[in-house]
Amino acid sequence: MKKTRFFYEMNYFLIVLLGWLLLFGKAGEVNRKEKNKGMAEETISMEGKREQDKEERFNILQSFGISSAGIGLSLKWTEAEDGKTDGKTGDRLIRVLLTDSDQKSYYHPSVTLQIHGEERTYTFDSPEVQGKTLILKGDEDGIAVPSIKRAQNPPVYYGTLEIKKTGQGLLLINELPLETYLKGVVPSEMPSAYEEQALMAQAVCARTYAVCQMEENSLQEEYGADVDDSVNYQVYGNFAADEKTNRAVEKTKGQILCQNGKPITAYYFSTSAGQTSTDEIWGADKAAAYLKSVECDFDQDMPWSSWNVEIPWQILENRAAESGGDGSLKGIQIEKKSTSGAVTGIKVIAENRTIQIEGEYEIRQFLSPAGLSVTEKDGTVVKGGSLLPSSYFDLKVKLDQMVQILGKGYGHGIGMSQNGANEMAKEGYTWREILTYFFQNITLESME
Repeated sequence: MKKTRFFYEMNYFLIVLLGWLLLFGKAGEVNRKEKNKGMAEETISMEGKREQDKEERFNILQSFGISSAGIGLSLKWTEAEDGKTDGKTGDRLIRVLLTDSDQKSYYHPSVTLQIHGEERTYTFDSPEVQGKTLILKGDEDGIAVPSIKRAQNPPVYYGTLEIKKTGQGLLLINELPLETYLKGVVPSEMPSAYEEQALMAQAVCARTYAVCQMEENSLQEEYGADVDDSVNYQVYGNFAADEKTNRAVEKTKGQILCQNGKPITAYYFSTSAGQTSTDEIWGADKAAAYLKSVECDFDQDMPWSSWNVEIPWQILENRAAESGGDGSLKGIQIEKKSTSGAVTGIKVIAENRTIQIEGEYEIRQFLSPAGLSVTEKDGTVVKGGSLLPSSYFDLKVKLDQMVQILGKGYGHGIGMSQNGANEMAKEGYTWREILTYFFQNITLESME
């Protein structure tokens, strides 16, 4: 009896053990298949009826590869949960080339630092920088650099600072973890008072853009850096990090926008002209697959949604001469516009030679309102900068007197409108919905 009972008990044990082994084997097989896919896909369902105007705006999402049925929308993402990564993201370092106070040069005549409770100044002749790169590591309070003027004065940098002597002056490079860098970018690129969902969308765009630049290595060969801290790349360290912007970075930790498994160049700008652009306005033969001109009326009550400026005839005549025009200025005409309405070509008619100016940046530079007053939609008058606010404009020419420019929007107009994102967040859109509105056929992936 005891032997029989023992026999049955052993058989039962072996059967259960075999069952568990088969179960674990099947689980391992499934796990391996999932790993081969790269990331698990999650379907996020947004149930419930939207307000009528929000539903109308979401109709455009159908062209983004999103299925729409009934009163709900189904979005497919490849993603990790908010704030979760593979544990590697925080270790990835980015090297930031710090510009001077005017953000016009990479070279500093001297560098003054406040570190570990003391102030130090390094010049071209300082023995510490002769024949080597000086590397300084700050504590938890970072390293303040009063020799650089920023909105937060003095700016504070975390990680390490490298000072390198060159023939033109001192180069200053800040190396730090990518996620820490983003905490200096988000408040410098978007006001911290903006809605949390907009700040989170901004954090994902900024992270994705930074990753692309790190892979391109455009500054590595000459300067040993990935990006600089100006509008040439992303503004970094102009405003200090705060709790709200830090939270936006942390809640999206490691997450980037991808297409076909590769990070996209996640462009963003201030305010739309009612329509966004693609990189075709920069001369691309074909728009990037993740970019599409979309209607954007969310930000059309913002001050920069429309503006005007008058440029004296003599200023334009001088610029025409500097650009190759010959003789007195006889007129300026818009030659080409993109499908979104951005001006991509103008004709400058001089007495003896007519010149063509093409490209969004070049046109905004030629028509710069520097030293002049620009009137915004709400009547606010602001000082003009080195670039025209945007390339969405029409011209009213008063021969030999001035050219009045009637424009819309602020920035290049490609990718995500920051003010549009904030207004969308106020209406209840999530950061995922915001990003999907401005970019098409994208997945949200976690960095490894």
